Amino acid sequence: MSFTTISVIGLGYIGLPTAAAFASRQKQVVGVDINQHAVATINKGEIHIVEPDLDKVVKTAVEGGYLKASTTPVPADAYLIAVPTPFKGEHEPDMVYVEAAAKSIARC
Repeated sequence: MSFTTISVIGLGYIGLPTAAAFASRQKQVVGVDINQHAVATINKGEIHIVEPDLDKVVKTAVEGGYLKASTTPVPADAYLIAVPTPFKGEHEPDMVYVEAAAKSIARC
């Protein structure tokens, strides 16, 4: 199976490098984040996090048309959820961000 379009939900320290890696392999990638500042920054070919050399990969991917960011998911061949799962009481993971991401994908 070949994926043409990939959507990465969550553009933080895990999601953005992952999205950029796929895009650097000339896959069409739409990164999704609820942070409008992050989305606008990425769409300018810049990054909002500190990660060595990631800025170059993102700039090349955006300029090449392989990476774009959005605040809402779009239809894709594959989805990757990379959102926070903080702990709540008794070291139990808080799945609210994962659930919200899954619901947003279901609306595509």
